[in-house]
Amino acid sequence: MKGLHEKIYETVKQIPFGKVASYGQIANIVGCTPRMVGFALASLKNNKVPWHRVINSKGTISLKEFEAMETQRLFLEREGVEFNKNGKVDFKKFGWNGDS
Repeated sequence: MKGLHEKIYETVKQIPFGKVASYGQIANIVGCTPRMVGFALASLKNNKVPWHRVINSKGTISLKEFEAMETQRLFLEREGVEFNKNGKVDFKKFGWNGDS
């Protein structure tokens, strides 16, 4: 049986290039809390998991370190994800609907 972190990682790996999901969306899929998703991604050692595609439900990046926030934004912009002037992503345009 897979552990919770592995389930989270497998779900995040399904988010396609150029799309984002919220911590809550991933939590609903795997059956945990959004905070647990955040903890799992923060402890990630495998760079094959596209952690940068997970943002908060407001459509913004919610990492604590400025450098990490800039890195996440850069990764998303390289995939074509756009941020508005307030630093928000439009989930209607860039949100993952749960399909691979």
